[in-house]
Amino acid sequence: MTQTELLKSVLQEIKHIKGNMPNGELKQMQSDMSELKEDISEMKYSILNPDNGVIVNTNKNTEFRQILQANQKEFEAKLAEVESIKLWKEGVTRALWIIFGIIAAIIIRMFMMHAEG
Repeated sequence: MTQTELLKSVLQEIKHIKGNMPNGELKQMQSDMSELKEDISEMKYSILNPDNGVIVNTNKNTEFRQILQANQKEFEAKLAEVESIKLWKEGVTRALWIIFGIIAAIIIRMFMMHAEG
């Protein structure tokens, strides 16, 4: 089949479609195609938007995750340091309660001795 024959065949099919389809259906198809084109444009914009598109946000998320993974050992070291400081604080708090208890007992004893004498 030559190109001329192919073009004639396509032209006949188009004429047949135009002749057999009501005009309203063609307009509806055209309207649907326009809506589809708008939807695709909106999707393309939301995916490729350089400010807050899906691709940009995915790249930011990946970069943030890689930074977190690179600093993981340092974070764990700091966390261990915080835990050791908490343990030290608990020990100091216990020691202070003991010291304050002893001081309170000494003061009470001094008042009792002074009251007796």
